Amino acid sequence: MNNDWGRFHRCALAVAVGLASATQVYAESGEPALEEMYITGMRAERSSKGATGLDMSLFETPQSVSSVDAAFIDSFSLDDANQVLRAITGVNVDEVETDRTYYNARGFEIKSMQVDGTGLPFTWNVVGDIDTAVYEKIEAIRGANGLLTGTGNPSGTINYVRKRPTNDFQGNVSVAAGSSSYKRATADVSVPLTDSGSWAARGVVAHLDTGSYLDNYERQRTVVYGVVDGQVGSTTAITAGYTWQKARSEGVLWGALPMLDSNNQQTDYPTSTSTTMDWTNWETDNSNLFVELAQELGDWHWKTSVNYNNYEEPSELFYTYGTPDAETGLGLVGYPGKYFSSNEQWMVDSTLAGDFDAFGSNHDLLFGVNVSTAANGYLSYAAPADSPAWGALPPLPWRGNEIARPAWEEGVEESDFTTDVQRLYAVANWHLGDFDVITGINHVKAESEGVSFGDPMDWSEQDTSPYLGVTWKMAAGVNLYASYSDIFEPQEELDAQSNNVGPAEGNSVELGAKFELASGRLIASVAVFKEQQDNYAEEQAFDADLGRSPYKGIDVSSEGFELEAQGQLTDSIHVLAGYTQMSLEDENDDKVRTYIPRRTLNLGVTYQPGLLSGLQVGSLLTWQSDIYIGSEPAKISQDSYAIWSAYASYGFAENWELSVNLDNITDEKYLTSLYWDQSYYGEDRSAQAKISYRF
Repeated sequence: MNNDWGRFHRCALAVAVGLASATQVYAESGEPALEEMYITGMRAERSSKGATGLDMSLFETPQSVSSVDAAFIDSFSLDDANQVLRAITGVNVDEVETDRTYYNARGFEIKSMQVDGTGLPFTWNVVGDIDTAVYEKIEAIRGANGLLTGTGNPSGTINYVRKRPTNDFQGNVSVAAGSSSYKRATADVSVPLTDSGSWAARGVVAHLDTGSYLDNYERQRTVVYGVVDGQVGSTTAITAGYTWQKARSEGVLWGALPMLDSNNQQTDYPTSTSTTMDWTNWETDNSNLFVELAQELGDWHWKTSVNYNNYEEPSELFYTYGTPDAETGLGLVGYPGKYFSSNEQWMVDSTLAGDFDAFGSNHDLLFGVNVSTAANGYLSYAAPADSPAWGALPPLPWRGNEIARPAWEEGVEESDFTTDVQRLYAVANWHLGDFDVITGINHVKAESEGVSFGDPMDWSEQDTSPYLGVTWKMAAGVNLYASYSDIFEPQEELDAQSNNVGPAEGNSVELGAKFELASGRLIASVAVFKEQQDNYAEEQAFDADLGRSPYKGIDVSSEGFELEAQGQLTDSIHVLAGYTQMSLEDENDDKVRTYIPRRTLNLGVTYQPGLLSGLQVGSLLTWQSDIYIGSEPAKISQDSYAIWSAYASYGFAENWELSVNLDNITDEKYLTSLYWDQSYYGEDRSAQAKISYRF
C-alpha cells in the first residue's frame, strides 16, 4: 500500500506539472482557442445529468430531483453533507454514531452515490464527515436510478457536483467561531491562467476544529481541492483535479447509549452523555484524483473520465453493551476494538452523446460504458484478555477516563477482497410533439473475490434492467410524467451461514406533475410512488460467535407521495420546501423499519428584505413524525419533533459580510436515530458567527 501511495502522489504531481506546462505552451504558442462564449457554455452548470445522463432541466426530468446550491449551503453554514441532506425532501439522515451515518429515502437505504453524475457502486454508509466546501451543489434523485449508477435501488441517489473554474477571477475567504469551541476557516479562489480564459484553475481549502456538546468529543477536518481545466485545440477540453480530506475525531461513539433499563423503561440521560473513553479516535484519510477529457465530434460529444480513490480509516474504539439496572445503573460491559480499514478504487466512465433525426423530429441519444475495481482491506487489533476494558462499567454518565487505553496486540487481517463492476448503458430521449419519451437500458455485471472474516467473498451477479420515462407538456409550464425502472442490486452482505445473501430485485414506479412558476424560476412538483424490493439485505443483531452482524433477505414495499417546491419565489425570496408521506410493509403486510419516519417536512426560506441594503435573513425548519423499534414491553420510541434554525447576514462594507447562525433554537431534545437499539441525543441550541470577504 505504501508503494502504491507513493506512486499515486507522483502521478498527481505529474498531472499537475503537465497541466501547468500545457497552460504555458498554449498561452505562448498562439494556438487557436475556442471562442470565449463556448468556454462559458462548457463551464456553466445549467442542467442536471444526475438522473438520466442527458442535458435535462429539473422540470424536464421524469423523476423527483432536489438540488441544494452553494449559496444555500453557505447561508445556513452547512459545512458537512449530513447537514445538507437533512434539508432535502424525503431524505433521512440516520446518525447511528458520532462518526458513522446511514441515509435512506422512500423507506430504503441510499446505496448509490455519484460525483459529477458518475456512479460510485456500493457506497452505502459514510464514516466521518464529507466537507461541503468542495461542492457547487448537492443533488438527491429519489427513486430507482440504476440507469447511471449501475445498480438499481428504490431509495435514490446522492450526486455531489464539484466546483469548477470560473470564467473570471473571483474568490472568497471566511472565518467562523461558535458554540463548543467551534472554529472554521475557508478559502475558495478561481483564477484564469490565460488572457483568453481558455485555461483556468480553482483552489479550495477548508479547516475545521471544534469541540462538541457531547462529553469528550472533538473533531478536526481539513480538505484541500485543486482543479484545472482548459482547451487543447479547437474541439478538445481537459479537466484534472485532486481532492485530499483528512478528518480525525476523538472521544467518539462506537455504538451509543443503552435505551432500555432492567424494567424495560426507556432511559433518559443528559443530552451530553456519551459512552466513549477519552482515548478513542476515528480517522478518515481520503484522496481523489480525476481526469476528464471532452471531445466535440461534430454534433456529438464524447467524454471520458478517470477517477482514482484511496481511502484509509484507522480507529480505536470502545463499545458499551448490556442493560443498566433501573435503580443502580450497573450492568454495562465494555468491548474495546482497534481497526484499520482501506479501500482503493479505480473507475473509468466513457459516454458518447448526440442527436439524430427520426419520425420528423430530432432526438437525443447517449451510450456509456463504466468499469470499476475496488480493493478492500480490514485489520483488527485485539485488546489483551485481562484488559479492564473488557470488564464491568460504572453507571452512566462517565467522565471518560474510567478505562485506560489497552495495549493492543498485533493486527490480524480480517478482510481482503476485490469488487469489480462492468456495465454498458444507453438512453434515448424521443421528442414526439408534446411528449418526451426516455428509454434506457443498463447491463451490469458485478463480481467479488477474496475473504472477509474467514468467509469467502466469491460471488458473481449480472442482469439487464430497462428504464422508461414519459413527460407530457400538458400546458405551458405544466409537465405530467411517469417513470419505471427494474431494480437489480448486487449485495456484499453475508447471512448467518456466511453465504452471500444474493442480489435484491424489484421495480420502481413514479407518477407526477411539475409546474414552472415565477417565470420559470420556481419549480413545484407532486409525485406518487410505489417501490418493491425483494431479498433486501437487512442487518440483524450482533452475533458474538460470528464476530459480526449477519444479514437476511426480506421483501419490502413502499408507497406514498411527495410535494416539493424549490427556486426563486420572487427576486428576494428563495424557497426549498417539501413534504413526504409513505407506508412501508413486508410481504405479510406488517410494518417494517419503524425507525424510519413515515412523514417528514422541510421548509427553508431565504429573504432579502430590501429595507436595509445588504441584509439577508433565512429560516430552516425540519420535522419528522414519531419513530420506534421493538414492541411492548420492550419498545424504544422517539416522538415527532421539529428542529428550527435561522440566520441573518449583513454586508457591512464593500465585499465584506457578517453572518450569525442559530441552530435548534427551541433547544429540542431528541434521539438522532433508532436504526439500532442504541442511540444518543442530537445537538442542543448552538450559535455561530462568520465573517467573509468576497473578491
